[in-house]
Amino acid sequence: MTRRRLLFWIFALAVSGYAALRSGVFAPTTPSVPPAPAAAAAAPEPAAPSDPNAPTLHVLFIGNSLTYAGDLPAMVQGLARTAGVNLVYAQHTPGGARLLNHAADPQVRSLLAGGGWDAVVLQEQSQWPAFGDEQVRSGIEPYADTLAAAARAASPSVRILLYETPARRNGDSTNLAVSPDMATYDGMQLRIDRTYERLAALLQGTLVPAGVAWSIARREHPEINLYADPVHPGRVGAYLIACVFHATLLKRSPVGSSYTAGLDPAVAATLQAIAWRAANGEGAGP
Repeated sequence: MTRRRLLFWIFALAVSGYAALRSGVFAPTTPSVPPAPAAAAAAPEPAAPSDPNAPTLHVLFIGNSLTYAGDLPAMVQGLARTAGVNLVYAQHTPGGARLLNHAADPQVRSLLAGGGWDAVVLQEQSQWPAFGDEQVRSGIEPYADTLAAAARAASPSVRILLYETPARRNGDSTNLAVSPDMATYDGMQLRIDRTYERLAALLQGTLVPAGVAWSIARREHPEINLYADPVHPGRVGAYLIACVFHATLLKRSPVGSSYTAGLDPAVAATLQAIAWRAANGEGAGP
């Protein structure tokens, strides 16, 4: 091949690559959390617990990236399995989704209508629970109620779990006009906690006090980094939340569990103890 032809082909490839990049074909993605799993993706069947008569729980997670970050549902499953419970889950967790989106989503309605759920977990977008009371009443409560009613219509004995999410690492400075309290982590977390407490009472559901556990961990163990980024739990934070789910869903202490999700055993033990304290009301407000 002549030098002139070689230069021609190099130029042609460069032009086509540039065009593809502009069209988004090769556009890189650098999400701060792992990509969202397919909506309503069913978990693989876990290995059978040691007891052949172990109970089975079917759990549906409805939320967004605050649920799938750190592989939270799989961690809840892992903790349950080592406690002798066969937990099978599915999840519908598109990034950024709100409860109002889920309430109108045909996939969610189909999942709920299928029945057979022992527990349905509801999780709102990260900022909305910290907004003002009127916004919470109009923008969250009706849709949470719709989802809970649909779950109970097909699964009469289902438990509705309200996943109290962690606040952003440094609060939310973008919504100070909505609520000045959101300027700090503590202020934002307090508002989130109150909203989920109210939702649990309104829906006659069960609070999963992950926000309370998060506050305890931040206060007592600032050396433990719970975040993957300013918004989402990392693997360590997800494990703490999973321990709170374990304590709430199974009504058993996670303390001493052999399942550590690959974390340092000492860190896992610390988080297990914090989760059990939070689940028993320590650190909760009046």
